[in-house]
Amino acid sequence: MASKKSMSLLGMILVIIPVTNAFGIDRFVMGDTKWGLIRLVVGIVTVGTVGFILWVIDLVFLILGKYNTDMLQYLK
Repeated sequence: MASKKSMSLLGMILVIIPVTNAFGIDRFVMGDTKWGLIRLVVGIVTVGTVGFILWVIDLVFLILGKYNTDMLQYLK
């Protein structure tokens, strides 16, 4: 089984790829299935438009060093 550090690195790499993030695949990999499912549904319903906006937000947080798999942390 992969270590938590390697899973975190993989998740951060997936954040950089817009398609995986727009449909929540990065959240599934990181183990956050609830938000992964929400983002998958939102991505499918909006044909990736809202998912792309969420990707930009994740990318900004990643660059700032504040990327977190728990999306509720962004709202605090």
